Amino acid sequence: MSHVGDIVPYYLRHLGDINLFKGHTVGLSIIHAALSLVTCLVLLALAWLTIRARPERPENRFMFVLLVAEAYRVMVTWYNIYPFEGSPEFIELMQTFRVGWYICGLTCIMMYVCTVSFYPIKGLEFMTKPIIKNNLWWAIPSIATVAFTSLILLSPGGTVDVIGGAYHVYCAEGMTSQPAEIISSEGSPDLVGVCEDYAPYVYMVPGNSTVGQLLLVLPVFSAVIAMVFMRKSWKSLAQDPETESQAIEARSLFIGFAGKAIIKGAMVFGIVSMVIIFGDWNLADVATVSEEYGDQALTIYLFILYGFLFSILFTGMLEGFMFTYGVLKNEILGIDETLRKTFSTAIFATLGGVSLLIASEMMEDLVGGGGLIGGLIVGLPLIVLRKPIFSAINSFSTVLMPEAFTKAELSYIEAYEIAMEDRIITNEERKFLKLQAKALGLDDERIVYIESWYDANLENEEE
Repeated sequence: MSHVGDIVPYYLRHLGDINLFKGHTVGLSIIHAALSLVTCLVLLALAWLTIRARPERPENRFMFVLLVAEAYRVMVTWYNIYPFEGSPEFIELMQTFRVGWYICGLTCIMMYVCTVSFYPIKGLEFMTKPIIKNNLWWAIPSIATVAFTSLILLSPGGTVDVIGGAYHVYCAEGMTSQPAEIISSEGSPDLVGVCEDYAPYVYMVPGNSTVGQLLLVLPVFSAVIAMVFMRKSWKSLAQDPETESQAIEARSLFIGFAGKAIIKGAMVFGIVSMVIIFGDWNLADVATVSEEYGDQALTIYLFILYGFLFSILFTGMLEGFMFTYGVLKNEILGIDETLRKTFSTAIFATLGGVSLLIASEMMEDLVGGGGLIGGLIVGLPLIVLRKPIFSAINSFSTVLMPEAFTKAELSYIEAYEIAMEDRIITNEERKFLKLQAKALGLDDERIVYIESWYDANLENEEE
């Protein structure tokens, strides 16, 4: 690590020097990169659960591929987690990764719309034909790969023409206000950057292109279309008691797509607006942009940029949990409760971390050395009020992923509720409940789960 010094001091220096008002973003890029890897691992775990539950089902295969593609896409800034030394080989590796990222993006765009194959709506019934829905899981990524590869091969400038170049930016100690050392991928346009006053640092800068800009916007539009499709399917399936479970699945997908469409859509709108107003520039230009447009414009741009980057992680996580919940709810006993708890924990940790970061930066800007004060202001209430805060988040998770029972299970719950009026199950009541379960076709494992669920909710009400 001779080019930036020891790794631990490097992290501590930049994590403690985050300041969007001055353009100090290396530390924030490190945080985002680390969280992107965590999000990727979570999505891969959800994908594994999905395919493991019933690998022969086309729905499970489809969702497995979609979650894997989303896992790849959330790793958009993984390379910032470690200050890699620049080399032509590493730059070309980055270009290869970016090609895969765009292929996964195109795959997701098409798969969003094709969810109607499993949750049909009027006018698109042909999508439910076995020859279509049984092959979507491999056909869509194949089409995306062939289409994107062909585009690269047919472009005069190859990869750079299609997705833009890739750059390794390095500022050594003592290079304040000096041009940065920049290594670019083969064929990339020249890039000039000026070092800030907190060198040394290293980061990667991905170039841009017309295709790249389109693939930035199109997932939002595709998610909007899928959201509309899933709402129609949900409402239609809910009218028939026999398709009640499918309606729950469609509702889950609707929430996942709605989250992406609204949250990420707002961030994309912000980025597009800033590009229209101030032009297309990148993180290597922060010093010159500040001089040209002012610190306020730079701050707004960086807030929107990092808001967009973090929205990729949040919406990816939301999608992953909602899609997995929908597909596995009727396949793995108790998966909904597990997903709710995990999702609630992730939300609590994320909100806590973001709150600490914002408070620290605001206090640091107002009071010298106020970062610690800001951390205490937010951190102590979080510790003291963690239970009610987590409870509120868990209630929100329950709204997103509600417990749903079949009519037979609801009948058993009614019988169990009557038996539990005095909080004691007698031998005679247990015999009656066993007869009821047998008549309703419920096995012992499901009965244990239903009674445990009821008892847990009863305890919560009493508290």
